[in-house]
Amino acid sequence: MKRRIFSLAAVASLSGLTISTNAQQTQSLRLAHHHAPGGQVDKTAQKFSELLKASSNGQITVTVFPSAQLAQEREAFALLNQGVIDMTLTSVGLMDQFFPPVAVTALPFVFRDWNHANNAFEGEFGRALTAGVLQQSNSQVVGYTSLGFRDMLFRGEPVTDLAGMKGLRMRSPEANVWVRMFQLMGARPTPVTWGEVYTAMQTGVAEGLESPGMAALDMKFNEVTKSVVQTRHMFAPMAIIINKNRLARFSSEQQKLIIAAGAEAGRWSSKTLGEPGEQQAYRMMQEKGMKVVAAKDPQAWANAVKPLWNEVAKDPESQRFLKLLVDTK
Repeated sequence: MKRRIFSLAAVASLSGLTISTNAQQTQSLRLAHHHAPGGQVDKTAQKFSELLKASSNGQITVTVFPSAQLAQEREAFALLNQGVIDMTLTSVGLMDQFFPPVAVTALPFVFRDWNHANNAFEGEFGRALTAGVLQQSNSQVVGYTSLGFRDMLFRGEPVTDLAGMKGLRMRSPEANVWVRMFQLMGARPTPVTWGEVYTAMQTGVAEGLESPGMAALDMKFNEVTKSVVQTRHMFAPMAIIINKNRLARFSSEQQKLIIAAGAEAGRWSSKTLGEPGEQQAYRMMQEKGMKVVAAKDPQAWANAVKPLWNEVAKDPESQRFLKLLVDTK
């Protein structure tokens, strides 16, 4: 009997060791974002999860938390740098709080078209940006994607000329570049977190907002706005990032898999969802009863906000990044 008990105990101990070893082999990451389930950002996060699970043979899993379940965008980025959240998908421009040259990516009318943007983030500019953010923060960028060019949406009739912006309460992200842009346009910037924009528009706290078309539809802003003006005033790049200390806890081979999955997910998102989604969004907005019109005299809009370029690129490092971006073919 004693021998049998010892044998069972040994088996149990051995089984426990096997379970423990398997648990150590399988690691999980938590990725938080602030966009709606099923939208482009969420699909990008899910694609990253699928790619990483496949390339790691199931040894690295990613749990996605959409709709700001863990935190709104700016807070999620802060929590990631504190190590509370493993990963997030965030607007590239928000990372300027750690690395100021990042702000050049949010400059109005700095990106010429999709090719220019894709080449910039895939090239020297993107590599330098990733290195700068890594050096100045606890964030490791593993991939870039984009929601496309941003347009103006209004509760009422479309404001097609710059003069019509005067005094309008325009929802702004909680970032200086957007605040200054609206000030230079003559509008009244009204900072509101992304998750509260629908209510702000519904209640009249804000009279307008700016957003990529598909992102606006994902958030059902068509229910609280009547028109969109195609200003294409900003590009909307986003970064897939991981806490660098969390990344360091993986083996060197696993780190390569995570970075490769991030890069592939970002490219897939831009090519498959972002770029074709722009024209699709315009059609869908019209189908939902919104007026979709072009901005009058786009050069006047660009001239009004050009002083912001000098404000953002006032230090030599930011000037270098702006030149890298503008010179990208």
